[in-house]
Parts: sequence; structure tokens; C-alpha cells
Amino acid sequence: MKRSVSSMALLKYHLYLRASIGVIICLSLSLSAAAQKPDSSTRIHTFNGKQLLQEVTGSFSQIRGASVENVPVINNENRFQGLLSGLFVMQNNGEPGDESATFQMRGKRTFRTNSPVILIDGFERSMDFLDPNEIESITVLKDAAATAQYGLRGGNGIILVTTKRGQEGKIKITFNARAGVKAPTTKPNLLNSYDYATLYNEALTNDGNAPRYSESDLEKYKNASMGIYASDMDRYLYPDINWYDQYMNKSTWQQRYSASVEGGNKNARYFLSAGYTGNSGLYKVDKSANTYNTNADFNMITLRSNIDVNVNKRFGISLDISGRQEQRTYPGARGDAALRVFRSLYKTPPNAFPVFTPDGKLGGTKDWSANPYGLLNRQGYSLYYVRSMFATLRAKHELDFITPGLSVQGTVAFDSWYDMVTNRSKGFKVFDLRQPSGDVEYNPDGSIKYVETGSDSQMSSGVEYPSTRRILNYEGALNYQRTFGLHAVSAVVAMNQRIISTEDGTNIPRAYLGGNGRVSYAFNKRYLAEFNFGYQGSEQFLPGHKFGFFPAASLGWVLTEENFLKDNSWINFLKLRGSYGITGNDDIGGYFLWFQKYAGAGGVNFGYTSVGYSGWNETAFALDNVTWEKVHKTNVGIDAVFLKNRLNVTFDYFYEKNTDIMIQPALPYLMGIRFPDFPIGIIENKGFDASLRYTQQFGGLEVSLLGTVTRAENKVINRGEEIPRFAYQARTGRPLDAIYGLEALGLFQNQDEIDASPTQTFGQVRPGDIKYKDQNGDNVIDAYDEVYLGQGNFPTLQYGAGLGLRFKGIDLNLLFTGQNGQQLGLTGESVWEFHDNGTVRDHHLGRFNPEDPSSQANATYPRLSLSNKANNQRTSTYWLRDGNMVRLKTLELGYTLPKKFAEKIRLDNARIYASGYNLFTWSSTGLVDTEARSSHYVLYPIQRIINAGISVTF
Repeated sequence: MKRSVSSMALLKYHLYLRASIGVIICLSLSLSAAAQKPDSSTRIHTFNGKQLLQEVTGSFSQIRGASVENVPVINNENRFQGLLSGLFVMQNNGEPGDESATFQMRGKRTFRTNSPVILIDGFERSMDFLDPNEIESITVLKDAAATAQYGLRGGNGIILVTTKRGQEGKIKITFNARAGVKAPTTKPNLLNSYDYATLYNEALTNDGNAPRYSESDLEKYKNASMGIYASDMDRYLYPDINWYDQYMNKSTWQQRYSASVEGGNKNARYFLSAGYTGNSGLYKVDKSANTYNTNADFNMITLRSNIDVNVNKRFGISLDISGRQEQRTYPGARGDAALRVFRSLYKTPPNAFPVFTPDGKLGGTKDWSANPYGLLNRQGYSLYYVRSMFATLRAKHELDFITPGLSVQGTVAFDSWYDMVTNRSKGFKVFDLRQPSGDVEYNPDGSIKYVETGSDSQMSSGVEYPSTRRILNYEGALNYQRTFGLHAVSAVVAMNQRIISTEDGTNIPRAYLGGNGRVSYAFNKRYLAEFNFGYQGSEQFLPGHKFGFFPAASLGWVLTEENFLKDNSWINFLKLRGSYGITGNDDIGGYFLWFQKYAGAGGVNFGYTSVGYSGWNETAFALDNVTWEKVHKTNVGIDAVFLKNRLNVTFDYFYEKNTDIMIQPALPYLMGIRFPDFPIGIIENKGFDASLRYTQQFGGLEVSLLGTVTRAENKVINRGEEIPRFAYQARTGRPLDAIYGLEALGLFQNQDEIDASPTQTFGQVRPGDIKYKDQNGDNVIDAYDEVYLGQGNFPTLQYGAGLGLRFKGIDLNLLFTGQNGQQLGLTGESVWEFHDNGTVRDHHLGRFNPEDPSSQANATYPRLSLSNKANNQRTSTYWLRDGNMVRLKTLELGYTLPKKFAEKIRLDNARIYASGYNLFTWSSTGLVDTEARSSHYVLYPIQRIINAGISVTF
């Protein structure tokens, strides 16, 4: 039945299917799990049933939580790089509380959201700050056979995290304590005052202007770099300050503690845990300046209770309750605190001003008023609070009195999230010693006369409107699982609803509704077939077209069950599988795109007194074909176990075609309004992923090797592009994030070379400037000479290689990760000289100096300039760097007490360990951390961590 947009029924019952709970397909290929042939009795537990591991036909990879529990990072998103084939992981930054990662499942496939959906125990929740002690396993679901049942939410893949549950047995109490030191993986190599002044004079000369600093000034700066000053006043007039070193600690601390209790009997089982996390910031703040904290600190408390009860032999219930409370602090307003601070540290010249004037005032000038000390200690602070609670109630009843293998399950889940920002910001005044004349002047009383900038304002008491979000999930499922001689049948059908209420005053609640199912069949453990489907809908689509059907089919063949391989001594298990299906992505880039909307704009005056009235205009016109993306996924794979179950190998090839992507076509504004996005985008994505694990016992020594690799390349088939004047400038047929720019041919060596070259139209060109290639032969360098330079700043290949050693009580595990295929387009403070009135770095010493012939032939940087930068700062191959990188990602060395000794001191188990993260990096550029996700690479640095811990079980 159709409903009007304005009806109360639509407000209450918006329809859409959230990511439903389906098959959790599990293959153990982790560092901690021993390689073994899939046993015919091993079953994969899902929230809506079970599947035999040997009979799984979908593509997935999995690790156990224990294998990454001691990786010394706070945000769980950074634990999995290099361990899960098919999953790209790139850390964004290192700011406490915000050190998240970018996830992509098998690369990019859309102009919209490419992130996979993360499910915690079957429901869409954040895994960022789960205590690692709570995690049982992490599984990535990749192909349509594994994700079609998630319908509108399955197009980008699924990451499924399960938490621990109590096991039947005696009470077990575990305590974990971890503490570590962290430091940046990279830091800017800023030049001192002498080098800055020298290069500044050179840039002025190159621009045809007189030098700013005299020979006497340069001499004083050179002496200042050695700590030599002719007078006390010279300390203030000729400062030499490395602002980054001055206000960034070389290292800081983080700590984590957790305790868990688990146990139970055949009637009831429980897992209870509590944890505390403390993560301190790197800023070197003056603790005596304030009674409040202005560092970038993060503190969190987590709680979890997972309870399972068998009411009788057929009926069981479980109740999971978890919650956390976070507090983050920032210097000044929260919004851009890190960028504000690091821009100041990166940009402020070393000689701009002293930190304090001779009489204790805060130094600064009208050009550089953001004194880093003031930013960290005199602009107030902000607090960010988060309180969240998650509850899940499940009930399952066996219906074997109707027919064996039949059961029914119902689930209700409720999530509540509350966050609030308290801003206590203020402004501060800075004082310049030098007058406009450049000299120090004195008042009649002998005090220094200053040039003042800014004002000392009172601390504000602003509070951002709290954000409140509530999510309610309902699900009912019918499961069936039965074996009839050589025939094994498994089936599940489910219905579910998800209602999201966000109290922000702008959006109405969203409700998602739908169903899903799976039917699996296996004959004689060797011939496998499966059909999955999702039927899901959303109120964001047109009435009558809100629901979509997402089918997937897969086949498998276990060759080792055939007579010609059954008794083979070196192939222990071999399975071929393939799948095809359609999944969806409901990110359409807007809110109710099918409903015509208006917005306030302009106005008009009427009457004798010319009274003004606000105007309204029509926004992008409504569409009658708004739809979801359809991701057509094809996958073929192989699972194999060799050499007496020592070697596990999995390989998958995939091809995806994503259609109906909402994108704005290149159309003229004939109607006077913006055209909306149309479902015309098409992208194909293909590649492979593989994992390998080998385990061998040499007497008392156990050796484990792990390898994973994922490669994904995409290509735009249609983006509504206007036909370009030159075919080589077409974006269609290129990667999604393709970089376009000029092809650099080096630096002009002299004026004769400039005169003999095509005319460059980006400002005046002089010797030492970048020379570009004329692509179209018109003897002019302009925008028509921009060509495809590279696929973008996200890798096409990511891999991991691990080694594990275990001898008696000693264990050693290390993991190398790497990436290839990305290009870094360096811009801004990370690479350019005097950018935005900023400073210089050591790579600027390799510049082309027109006054020094010895610097010209082998120059690694263009001539310096303060104003004539248009030509040199074009996007070009000159500023492009390969993002190839190899890292020693994790290293852990541990010792477990002998069992007999532990029992003597009344312990079940005790282990001490030391671990490291991001310990060593080999990359093609030393300017930035190639994992960082930023256009200008001015951000809170990614951290290197050295950690120590102890785990004790009673």
C-alpha cells in the first residue's frame, strides 16, 4: 500500500532492510590457528543456523581475536592490516580517539561510499573501541554468495565481528595489563633560521626584489643556530626555534587494562568483562598554565555481559549488554584542533618571533599570530563525551517435535548513543617586538613598545547541541538443517526491521524492512550448491519501487572426495567453488531525492519603506528514477590443504560491475537550476586475493608462515562525462580516482631553452622553473596538455607476510605489510616552499639557484619564489611520488610460564610479552607517511608503538 510523504504512517514506518543476519562463513587462516583439513563434522555457526565448513561455497577470510589481541593499538580498525585477504586497510592519522582507518573490500567500485558494513554480533555497530579482550573472531565476507542476503548493504562487503561467549566449565578469571610508549613514524625536517633567511632572500632575488635580511642578520642567525648571541636582546630579535620540536614530545604513553570472568554449566554460561583505556597526546603543554587539560587525550571505560541460558532442552535465550564511556580533550575548539595546531607547527618560520618577549608577553606578529604556545595553552579547551549502550536479546526454540533439524529464532537489539561537545575556547593577544620600521622602540618609561595583534577574550561557555541516536532492530528466522544419507540440506529464511532515530532536528526517523534466505545442498560431501537472496527496501526510494531483490548462486566441488584423489597422500583437501550474484549499495548521495524540495535564497524589497522579504528557490529537481546501486559480483576460488595438513592455500579471482551509480552528468544549466544526480554511473572492478599458511613442527620448535595478498583495479565505464576536446583527457576508461596533470620534463636550465620550448601559460617562466610536455602539439602549454598521470592515492596491491615461532614457553610473531600501485600527489606545506607564508624544509636545499651554476644541473627542486608560483605548483609528475611501502607492522615476543609452575602459584596461565607496531618503514618518499589520508599531509602523525604487557588467568 502506497503512503503519502506527509502522512504520519510514513514518518513511523519507513521501510528498508538493514544488513540482515546471514551466513557467517569461517575459514581459519590466522597466525594463531593450526592448519587442518576441514572435518566433515565441523560446523560453522551463524546467527540463523549452521553450515558445514567443508560445504561452504562463498568467499571469505577470518582471523581469531586472540591473534591480534596484543597488537598495541587503541582503535581496532588498525589491527587487521595484512592479515585478511581481500581487505585493504589504510590508517588515517594518529590522534588519540580519532586514529581510525580506511577500509575497502577488494578495492573501490563506486563514486559513493566504498566502506564495507561492520556488524558486531550480527548488527551494524562500530568496532573502533571494542576491548580486544572481548573479540572472538573477525570475518570478512567478500563475494555475492556471502553478501547477497545483506541486500542494499552488501555491495561493499561485510566485516563480521563476534564477541566472546562463556563456555561450560569452571570459573575462569583473566586479567590483562598493557602499557606502551608511542612516537611519530615521521616528522618534518624544518630548516633553522639561518637557512630560512638565506632561502627567503634567494626567493626575493628570484622574484626581482631586494633581499630582506642583511649580511649582519644572516650572521646573527648563524650564531643563533649555535646558541651564540651578542646580547640578551638578540635572543628575542634573532630567534631560532624549531616549533615542531619545541611543542611536540618525542614520545608519550598509552595504557590499557581489562578483566574478564567466564564460565558456566550446561544450563547457563556467561562472559563478563570490563576495561579501561588511556591514550595521551603528544602536545608539549604547559601544565602550570591552566587548571584544565589542553592535550589531545583520550580515556574510555568499557563493559560487556554476554549471558546464555538453556531454559529447557529445546528453548534457550541469550542477553548481551555492552556499553562504553569516552572522554576526549582538545586544545581550543574541537572542530579542527589538530589541523590548527599542526599547521602552526609546520608553517611558522623559525625566526618569526620569540615564544615570549623579554617581559613575558606572548610573541607573535600580524602575519604570524598563531603562536603555538598560545594555541596549546591560551585558547581554552574542549571536551567531547560519548556514552553508548548496546543490548541484544535472542531466543531460540528447537522445533524437532515437528521435524528434526527445524528451529525458530527471534532477536531484538537496541542501541543508544549520546555525545556532546563542551567548548571552553578563548582568544589570545600576541606582541611583536619590532615596529613597522623594523626597529625596537621604547616607551618613555623605558619599557618596550609593542605592536599588538588579536585580543585576550574571556573563555566562552558554549555547548554543541548533543547528538542522540537510537536504533531498534527486530528479526525473526526459521532454520532447517538435516542430513538424509548422502544428502545434506540446510536452509534459513528471516525477516527483519531496523529503525534509526537521530534527534538532530533535521531528519525524520528511518525504518528499514526486508527479508533474506539461504538454501544449501551437498551430495556425498563433494557436490555443493547454494542459493542466497535478500529482499530489502528503503523509504529513500520511490513509492512502488522501494524494494529490491538480490539473488546469488554458488557451486562447489570437493575433489578430494572423489576416488581419484581421496587417498592421495599430499593433497589433503581440495575444493573448487564459484559464485555469481547481485548485491546493492543504498548510498545515493542525498535525502529523499525523489521529492521536490525548495530552499531559502535571495529576496526582494516591497513598499514605500522598502521592506525586505526572504525568497525561495527550487533546488535540483526531483527524479522519478532514484535507485540503488547494483553490484554484479562474479567469483571463482580454490581452497586447498597440502602436505599432511601443514599447508593451507586459498585463492580467489573476482570481477565486479557496479551499475546505476548516482552521479551528476555533464549537462548545461539550461533550466537555471542544478541538475540532480542520475543513476547512470558504471564502474568495473577486478582482481584477486589469496592467503597461505604453513605450519611445521621441528622437534620442540613450531614454525608458522603466513602470507596474504590482495589486488584490485577499477575502471570507469560511464560517468556522464562530456566528450573532451582531446581523447587523452577523457576520464571514462580510467581508474575511479585517476590523477590528471602535466607531464614534467625537468627544469629549464637557461633562457635559451625557454625560448626554444612551447609557450607556458601559467605565469612568467624563468630558468629553474618546471618544464612541461606539449601533448597536443599546438606549441602552447595549457590545461589541454593535462594527461592521465596515475590511478590515485589508494593502493591497488596490499600484502602481508608473517612468521611465528614457538619453542617451549617462548613465542615470537612478526608481520610485514606492504602496498604498491598508489601515487601521492604532494601539495601544500608537505612539499612547497614558503607555502601560505610558511617555512621551508631540508628538501628545499636542493633547489635550482640561478646565481649558483653548480646547483643547476642536479637540482632536485625548482627555483624558489614567494609570488611567482603558478607554473611550478601545477599538478604534475614533478610532485607525484610512488606510494610503495613495506613496514614491519607488528612484532611480539612472549613467554608463558610452565603449566606446573603456574599451578604452584595457583594460576591457570600467565604470560608476559613485549610488542611493537609500525616499528620500521621502507618507503619511496621520506616526506610523509604514505598511509596517511590527507591532501596536504598536515595531520596528527601516525604512531610507532612499543608495548609491554602481562596476561594472567586464575
